[in-house]
Amino acid sequence: MLRLWYLIVGFFFGLFIGQLTSRNTSTAGQYQAGTGSRYAPGQDDQPVDDLTVIDGVGPAYVRALKALGITTFAQLAAQSPEDLAGRMQSVRVTAERIRRERWIEQAQSRSTKS
Repeated sequence: MLRLWYLIVGFFFGLFIGQLTSRNTSTAGQYQAGTGSRYAPGQDDQPVDDLTVIDGVGPAYVRALKALGITTFAQLAAQSPEDLAGRMQSVRVTAERIRRERWIEQAQSRSTKS
C-alpha cells in the first residue's frame, strides 16, 4: 500500500514539475498582432502587405520579417539576400534560397503595382 502511495505522489509531482518547466514566458507582456491585424506593432499608421503571396514565404518567415520591421513589399524589395538571411537566423533561411525563390524580385514587382 505504501508503494502505491509513493507511485501516486510521484506521478502528480512529475506532472507538476512538467507544467512548471513547459511554460513559455518569452512572450510575456509583449504585444502580439493578430492574424487579421492591418497594422504592425510599433509602427503607427503604416499599412502591412500580405507577404505570404510571395512564393516561398510562409507564416514563419513573415513573423521573422515583421520582427525585423519588414512589413511591406517595398521594404522587402530594398533588402539584399545576404543581409536578409544573416538577420533572419531564427528561421534558418539562406541567401541562396532567397535568391532561388526570387523573394526580392517578387517584392519589387508587387511594390510597383501598389
